[in-house]
Amino acid sequence: MPAMRILVLADSHHDFACLVPVLRKQAGKADQIFHLGDGVEDLREAAFRGRITLPRVEAVRGNGDAEPGLPYRRLVELEGRKALLVHGHHEDVYSGPGRVVAAAQAAGADLALFAHTHRPFYEEYKGVLVLNPGSISRPRGRPRPSFATIDVPAEASKWYDVRFYEVVPDSGRIIEMEAP
Repeated sequence: MPAMRILVLADSHHDFACLVPVLRKQAGKADQIFHLGDGVEDLREAAFRGRITLPRVEAVRGNGDAEPGLPYRRLVELEGRKALLVHGHHEDVYSGPGRVVAAAQAAGADLALFAHTHRPFYEEYKGVLVLNPGSISRPRGRPRPSFATIDVPAEASKWYDVRFYEVVPDSGRIIEMEAP
């Protein structure tokens, strides 16, 4: 049993077709939601439309978000560990995860989450687990929108359990996929 479950979403871009069904099926199982930018305000609207109660939300500002008070980077405590959240446009993620990993290492984080590319990504790099959930609305390189969940174990000696999912747009059906 995980100490904490996190639902990781990104790049919703004001499209609710997949976001509402995902929140209906996953929000009640999550202790927190991380939204990695470009549609952060969509969570409130999707929760209203679906009559969904959201758990605690941690979010960062993407290049498509207008909320000036939202930070571009956020360091979050997870059961004694640290996670760095960024959208990725300032870290040039199209060139690879190097700058995200460096920022996570500098912050003492062992989990780095980014978005912006709309492509799921998962790799352990220099002691940092680097993850991009893909886009919940506009996937690139895959036929369906995607998101991820992270189970944070209570024991610091155990590693995160990460799972990726695709959403079938017309039905809202969720399918577990292999990690990219």
